[in-house]
This record gives sequence, structure tokens and C-alpha cells, in this order.
Amino acid sequence: MTKRLSSKTNSSSPIFGDKVRMSVLWIMKQFDWTRLFTRPYKVYTQVVFWIVVFILYLFLKEYPTRMVGLTAICMVFQITLELAIPSYSQNLLIVPLFKRRKWFLGGFLYMVQVVVLIFGLPYVLNAVGFLFPIQDRVDWRNEHIAFSVVAFTVMATIFKIGLDRLILDKQQKENELRHLKAQLNPHFLFNTLNNLYGLSVVESKKLPGLMLKLSELLRYSLYDTNQNYVAVSKELDYISNYVELERIRLSEKTDITLDISGDYNDHYIAPLLLIIFVENAFKHFSASKGQTAFVHIHIDIKNNHLKLKVQNSVDPEYTPVKNKSRGGLGLNNVKQRLDLIYPQQHQLTIAKENNCFQVNLEIDLS
Repeated sequence: MTKRLSSKTNSSSPIFGDKVRMSVLWIMKQFDWTRLFTRPYKVYTQVVFWIVVFILYLFLKEYPTRMVGLTAICMVFQITLELAIPSYSQNLLIVPLFKRRKWFLGGFLYMVQVVVLIFGLPYVLNAVGFLFPIQDRVDWRNEHIAFSVVAFTVMATIFKIGLDRLILDKQQKENELRHLKAQLNPHFLFNTLNNLYGLSVVESKKLPGLMLKLSELLRYSLYDTNQNYVAVSKELDYISNYVELERIRLSEKTDITLDISGDYNDHYIAPLLLIIFVENAFKHFSASKGQTAFVHIHIDIKNNHLKLKVQNSVDPEYTPVKNKSRGGLGLNNVKQRLDLIYPQQHQLTIAKENNCFQVNLEIDLS
């Protein structure tokens, strides 16, 4: 078996800088931005949003020269409320009706809401103005707020529906991924234990080494894979350990090569995606009489793209017995995970020739 590992790193960069960059990339991969809009974070997110709106209005909008200091702050606060009140009124009262498909009632109450806001909101804003000890107050009854009321109720509706849809899709993906992961670990353990059982019957002296490798594999699959993304280096170490385990089991009977190249230090990937293709190669390889069986694995990371190529020999005269109730779980699983995690960011091709089965996978890791 040959194994070539090469990782191109920039030796002139400070080690501390590399660690900081890797930490930032890891945080960016791990952080789920939809959390900002779910409990309990959404309250803080909205507070921060309106504070930002207030500050932008305060510093970017031009006001008459007389409106300075506390007078300007009062004015900007009223403008912020002019935007916030219609938005929350729409999202809390009207949008729930539309989401329950109560179109007529929702439309009717929307018209009532618009009329009430156009005629009632100025009095609310005037009352807010009296909370400030200033002389020069704006009478909002003389301001035209009909356009802002309609515009912000419509914008709030679009934003709310779009955001809820995004959160729902995210939750559905997470639930499906959890289900797929729950299938994956038992599937791997089942295959590995089968290999150990077969070896214990033939060559029990190799069991200690196999058990040590198995413990390393299980430690990774049980603890590290709970994260959404892991460092590519960890995933490659996992594959290397698995191949070493297979080498111990198969001895010199099979030509096994593992070639890993490229710069993978600053990249992250969803865990346990690649191992299924490697595992299937060892599970299904065969060779015609007089030929050497082989499993060749090549992994290259370049320009944020990971390329995996797995080849295993097959006997063209051998026809495997298909078991519909048990076979194909791992491959179907990884295809679903690729579609969920890397939509439009991966390309998978599987081809079989006379004496070779080949898998090519390319993933955009950016």
C-alpha cells in the first residue's frame, strides 16, 4: 500500500495568524445566521436593528439648522417609530391571517389598519414628542405619512414571509440531516464489525491493531461529527485511519493506494461525506482470476475545490446478489446529504467499466 500526504503551507506566515484565520473560518462555517431571527435571539436582533436605523437617520439625514441636540434626537426617534409601528402592527396582526390563508379577513383588516395608522399614528408620535423637554416640536398631523404606512406594511409582510420560509427550510434540512446522521454511524459500525468478525475467524493475531484503529474511527464519528462542519484535515485523517485498518485486514492481497494532495489547512467540510465512497470501494472490490485486486483513492484540494477519485477493481464475470432490504443505504444517504448541504456546489459521477468501478466527486468548499 502506498500513501502520499502533502499539504502546501505558507511557511512565511506567522503561526498565530494562521490559527486566527482558521478560527475565523471555523466560526463562519459553524454559525447559523437564522438563529438571529429565532428565540431568544430575535428580540436582541430587532433591538439592534432599530438602534442602527436610529443612528443612520441621526447622522445621514439633513435637518433644518434649528433641529440640533435633543430636538434632533426627538425627531429621529419619532421617525424610527413611524417605521417600526406599522411594521410590527402588520407582522403581529395581519400576516398571521395571511399565513392561515384567511385572505378576505386579512385583506379587510389590512385596510382598517392602514386607515387607523394614517389618522391615529400622528397623535401617537406627537405624544412621544412631549416626553422630550424641547420647545420646537413637529406636529405630525401636518405630515404626510400615508405613503410610509403603506410602504412599510408591505415591506414588513414580504420580509416576514421570506424570513419564515427561510427558517422553516433550514429547520427541515437540519431535521433531515440529523436523521441521515443517525443512519450513518450504525451503518459504518455494522460494516466494520462484519470485517472484524471475518478477520477473527482467519487471523486473530491482527485483532489488536484493528481494534485500536477502530477506536480512533469511532472517537471521531461519535464526537467530532456532531458539528455541522469539521476541518478537512480531520476528515482526511479519518479516511487515512480507515484505509490503514483495511490494509491490516487485507494484508498484501490488494493493491491499495491513498494519495492526498493540495492545501487543506484552512478548509472545512461536512463530516463523513467522503468515507462512504471509500468504504464502498473496499466492500465491493473484486478481480478476475489471475488479476490483482486494487483500490485507488486520490484526493486533491485546490482553489477551494475538493476532488475525490475512487477506483476499485471488479470482476466482469461476477454478478453480485442484490438485497433490496439491506443494500445501498450508505450511498443513498450520502447523495441526499450532498443535495442538502451542497446544492449546486457539487458534481458526482459514478461509472463502471469492464474491470473498474470509478467514483468522481467534486465539492466547492467556499
